[in-house]
Amino acid sequence: MRILVFLILISLYPVHTYAQNKILFVTSNQDFYGKTKIAAANHFEEIIVPYDIFVKAGYSVDFISPKGGAIPIGYINTSDSLQKKYLYDSFFMDKLEHTMKPASITSDSYSAIFYTGGGATMYGVPEDTSIQKIARAIYNKNGVIAAICHGTAGITNLKDENKKSLYAGRKITGYPDEFENKDAAYYKAFPFSIDKAIKDNKGDFLYSKKGGDGFYIVDGRFVTGQDPSSAAKVANEVIKILGKNDNPILKNDLKQVKEILMDYIEGTANGQPERLQKAFDPNFNLYTVEKDILRVRSGREYISNIKSGEKRNRIGKIISIDIENDAAIAKAEIMLPNFRHYTDYFLMLKYEGAWKIIHKTYTWHELPKKELQ
Repeated sequence: MRILVFLILISLYPVHTYAQNKILFVTSNQDFYGKTKIAAANHFEEIIVPYDIFVKAGYSVDFISPKGGAIPIGYINTSDSLQKKYLYDSFFMDKLEHTMKPASITSDSYSAIFYTGGGATMYGVPEDTSIQKIARAIYNKNGVIAAICHGTAGITNLKDENKKSLYAGRKITGYPDEFENKDAAYYKAFPFSIDKAIKDNKGDFLYSKKGGDGFYIVDGRFVTGQDPSSAAKVANEVIKILGKNDNPILKNDLKQVKEILMDYIEGTANGQPERLQKAFDPNFNLYTVEKDILRVRSGREYISNIKSGEKRNRIGKIISIDIENDAAIAKAEIMLPNFRHYTDYFLMLKYEGAWKIIHKTYTWHELPKKELQ
């Protein structure tokens, strides 16, 4: 579930908020088409395009594969700027090198599951009952199931608790047999036909005969795309659906967390120590590093330096909030014109019916004149 909020402070700043705002990408470990020596791979574009859209929208993405660990990637176009960006993104590539095993996944943490494409996804994923169980659990909690191209193979065997097709009667698309080279060795090694498998499991398989035209289908909480040209559209449709799944408890917690953070930001800027006392747990501490030495200050010491009614030239904004049950982390930036730019990280807990900041770490850099606003 996604909530995007905006705070007005000097100007409008976007705030990314996450609370179970995680999407699970399903990939394959398969290196070859069946028992052939023809290399198979996960489709890089079909991974990075939706990934980029999701993370920019404030979602975090995890990767799983049937065996965990490294996955083969292919269909790479190094002249494409987005693909090139992610090929040289060590954080992202580390995710692909260390995909998680299904057994390590807690389905309640995810609001959507996304089956990426590529010929490799015809193998290992469709028959993995652990992944099927995760997908079913996400779907049953009002989550979204999405797939693209050959990734649709991964959903073919999805059943409900009564062993009936989870997508019975729904329109589904994927890479159609019509566009496959049926005389090629790779196709002859396929374990099944996606078209036929969807139809055999009571789904209505549809596709665009044109191909490459961004064809996709939304039917309920199933979002499927025909080929790489639909990657962005599928991702954006998933976001639209998740945006409608508002959780009133989450929204109230988010509101309270924002208020506490603003008590800190505005309380410091406007000389309001009473707001800081409201925001901080009594045992709150602040941590930073100065000249390679850890510096620790108590919250009481911090509050004592705030004089009532004494305003300071500080411009603050909340960057992100991540809530999970009764725990949260947040990031804020504080600008002191002509002096410093601070980055603050907070740990927060909800107890006795209220949220409190229990810990803050921070760092800063001096502001050269060219950065002044």
